[in-house]
Amino acid sequence: MMIRPLLFSLLLLGLLGPAHGADKLWVALYLGEKRHPDEEQTLAPEKLAQRLREVFGFEQYKLIKGEEVDLQKDGDHWVLSRKDFFLRIQALPQAPDEPKQIAYEIYKDGFLVVKGKYEISADTPLFINGPDFHQGRLIFVVDPQ
Repeated sequence: MMIRPLLFSLLLLGLLGPAHGADKLWVALYLGEKRHPDEEQTLAPEKLAQRLREVFGFEQYKLIKGEEVDLQKDGDHWVLSRKDFFLRIQALPQAPDEPKQIAYEIYKDGFLVVKGKYEISADTPLFINGPDFHQGRLIFVVDPQ
């Protein structure tokens, strides 16, 4: 009977399919500014920029630094490292039917300044309001991939 192996394969694919939440995150630091974009700058993608405009009100969002985090790799992920601050991300334990969560911490000059948890949802990036910087503001973005 061909139906049994096919049915078993489909069931197995369903069980091994994507878990709740993303396995990878795009973590970035943007500078929100009131001025119009310069052509030589790397800016936030338009969909993300529109959401950032709705929340923070700046005209443009220039990418300072960004990197991908693979949550399948165990341990802490230290990202967006600079001399003055950095971000720590850690995947939290997850039951099979629960959404994936991460814990995050932001350190400035070696001291913990922000700590929180984020439940990963495909269409809901996390925005963390950072300090004022030059004529704008630094904004941390954690975006599921």
